[in-house]
Amino acid sequence: MKKITISLFSLCLILTLALTGCSGGGNGASAPSGSSGAESGGKGSVVKLKFWGAVPEESGPKQAVDNWNKANPDIQVEYVRFVNDESGNTKLETALLAGDQVDLFINYRMDKLAKRIDAGMVEPLDGYIEQSGFDVADNFGENSITKFGDKTYYIPAIILNDFVTLNKSFLDEAGLPIAEEWTWDEYMDYAAALTKGEGADKRWGSYTDLLQPKIFEYLDKAVKTELGPDAFYKEDGSSNFDDPAFKRYFDIMYNLEKTLKAQPPIAEAKATKMEGIQLYLTNKVAMHWIGTASLRNIKNTTDYPHDFITAFAPPPKLTENSKYLGGGTGYLDFTTINARSENKEAAWKFMQWYVTEGNEPLIAGGRVPAWKKADKDKVASLILGDNPEQLFDVESFKRVVFADVEYVRDTKFDHLAEIQKIVEEEGERVLIGEKPTEDAVKSMKERADKLLLGS
Repeated sequence: MKKITISLFSLCLILTLALTGCSGGGNGASAPSGSSGAESGGKGSVVKLKFWGAVPEESGPKQAVDNWNKANPDIQVEYVRFVNDESGNTKLETALLAGDQVDLFINYRMDKLAKRIDAGMVEPLDGYIEQSGFDVADNFGENSITKFGDKTYYIPAIILNDFVTLNKSFLDEAGLPIAEEWTWDEYMDYAAALTKGEGADKRWGSYTDLLQPKIFEYLDKAVKTELGPDAFYKEDGSSNFDDPAFKRYFDIMYNLEKTLKAQPPIAEAKATKMEGIQLYLTNKVAMHWIGTASLRNIKNTTDYPHDFITAFAPPPKLTENSKYLGGGTGYLDFTTINARSENKEAAWKFMQWYVTEGNEPLIAGGRVPAWKKADKDKVASLILGDNPEQLFDVESFKRVVFADVEYVRDTKFDHLAEIQKIVEEEGERVLIGEKPTEDAVKSMKERADKLLLGS
């Protein structure tokens, strides 16, 4: 695959001489090899693994590890948490480069995983998969893995579900049904109809969570319903910002904020540090484009007392013909083995268990298993909690979260971090009214092409 450069990963080349090679076995043969340390020790020795992830220990990982450790006295696992932000990911990568014990680690963005693979930090799994007879397609689906250099480097532990939560009381008040499939035009009609009041008493029809700001993240999800994988890149290596889908999305956001006044203006949202889930649960927002992580807040009636029912709709499509109906829904929690781990075979044994039945304790926190054999009724019950009908429209939840849709799997990540910054900057200029959408996407195209084409 095309190499991707980043300053931290360039450090790998410098450290190679001191660290006996940064790549370990990462880009070599994919068959499992012998390892040193406790794994190859004598009878009765205990292998100790360190498993790095970003989910707080109390939200399921501790219970998962405890479950494994009780059943497997010969392979004991310790969970090490890092925060999934830039500093947290730098902490993980520094540990990998420095040779600290990291046997398994979870990646939360495909572009970061791709860079780690390029830096030789990730062990190919194909040999382990073949030797153990682990059927990836049967367990996770035919298209669950993006291969790099025709090799498998990860297994996805969860499906990250995106959806729109809707306050059913407000829907009923406006005489609107729960949308089962809709376009952004229909979404805007709903947002206008659900907006009510003025000033401090105003109820907003829409909040897309782009106001923290997460302009790139939600643009990315929206345009991919229409454009599918690798939406930001053309085959000739240039950027794709001249595709009408990008201007269309910013026109929609501008219309929601400035014309319909159905969504909080970004400047106000940033100045007052608005949080979408808090607004939604205090009846200040009628519809909220978010994801399964929000469910733990909706269930938390101690901190967020409310008595309305939350219904669910899929993310809107850009056009009637959009075929990637999942929006931001897709595989996540890309679970990998460190190429420099001394306990790879033990790590693979734990990993097989974790990505299938093992991560069940994380479900209650909103992490829907990618494992196809998970009991959907049990998953729904664990996520929604006891007496779910008191807070949720269970039928619409199952319809959206367990929908059989084609997930988008990107394969191109060239200069993605810089492109993300460009989108954030130019997108904010659109939303504050400083720049017309047409000029903003033209600037995105010009700036991104300079990066991608070097011109």
